[in-house]
Amino acid sequence: MSQRRGPAGWQIAALSVAGAGAALAAANWLTRVGLRAPEHALRGSEALYPWTEGTIHYAARGRGEPMLLLHDLFPGSSAFEYRQVFAPLAERYRVFAPDLLGFGRSGHPAIRYTPQLYATLTEDLLRQVVGATDQPAHLVAAGRSAGFAVLAASARPQLVRSLTLIEPIGLLAPSAERAAPDAQAGLRLGPQVARALLRTPLLGESAYHALVSRWGLRRALRRRLADGAAHAGRVSDDVIDQYYAMAHQRGARFASADLLGAMDSAEASAAFEELSAPTLLIWGQRDPSHPIAECRALRQRRPSAQLRVFPTGAMPHVEAPDAFAREVFGWLRVAVRV
Repeated sequence: MSQRRGPAGWQIAALSVAGAGAALAAANWLTRVGLRAPEHALRGSEALYPWTEGTIHYAARGRGEPMLLLHDLFPGSSAFEYRQVFAPLAERYRVFAPDLLGFGRSGHPAIRYTPQLYATLTEDLLRQVVGATDQPAHLVAAGRSAGFAVLAASARPQLVRSLTLIEPIGLLAPSAERAAPDAQAGLRLGPQVARALLRTPLLGESAYHALVSRWGLRRALRRRLADGAAHAGRVSDDVIDQYYAMAHQRGARFASADLLGAMDSAEASAAFEELSAPTLLIWGQRDPSHPIAECRALRQRRPSAQLRVFPTGAMPHVEAPDAFAREVFGWLRVAVRV
C-alpha cells in the first residue's frame, strides 16, 4: 500500500522564500501607499532639463547675474534645503536650484553615483541651463556637493565667477569613519556590503525604507542642527513630511547606497588648492560632527579663501537664512564687485 508523502524540504524552503519575498514586496508597496507629493516650496518657475543620465528638475527665479545652488547629499535631500534663502538671493541674482540626479523630483536611475558624475552634471547645468558660457555664474554648494562644485570649477574655470562652499566636508581628508550618512548610521556593515545590500531588488528596498523612516529622518536632521534651531520649527512635521516624500521616490535608494563612502574625492581636495575663482567658506560653529578646526585646517591649504563662521549647526543657510544671505551679498560685493 503506497503512502502519501508530504512536501520535500526544498519545496518548503522554496515556499518560505516566495512567501518572504511576497511579504517584502507588499511592505515596500505599503510604504508608498498614501505618500504625498513633495511640496513645491521654492516658489519659482519650474522646468526639466533632459540630461544624458536622467531628467533634472529645477526651479529658477530672479534677475541679474546667474547663481547655481547645489544641495547637500543625504537621504531625502533636494533643493528644498534652500527654501529660506532662494527668494532673498533671487532679489539680486537669477537663481537656479536643481534637485541633483538621484534626489528630489529628478530622475533616480539605477546607475553608479560618483563624484565625477555629479561634477559633469554641474558643468552641464552651468553651460546648458544657467547660461554660464555667456555670463559666468556664482556657484553655491553645501556639504558633499562642494566637492563636485570644486571639480567643475577646476575643469571649467571660465564658467564660475565665485564659489560659496557651505561646510564642504567632501574636501576634507577622506576618512572611512564618515562613510555612512546620518540617516543610515544604524547600518553597521562595511560600506561595500551595505552598498550591495541596498541595491538588491526586495531586501535592499526594504532595508532602505526602514532606515529612512520619519523617525530616522527627524533624528538625522536634529543631529545636523544646533539645539535651538532643531526645536524652532526647522524640524517640524511639515519639514519631515517633505524629506520623507523625497526619500521615498522610486529608485531613491540607489544614490543613497553610493553615499556610503563613495563621495569623498581626493581629486576635489587637491583641486581646491589650485582654484582661481574667489571662494567663501561658511561653517557652523556648533556642528557636533565637524568642528570649526576642520575648516580652519582647510583654509590653511588655500589662504586666499575667506571664512565666515555662524553660531549654528551644520546648515547655516537653514538655521540663519537672513544672516546667510547678508553675508553672501556682502562678500560678493567686495570679492567680485557685484
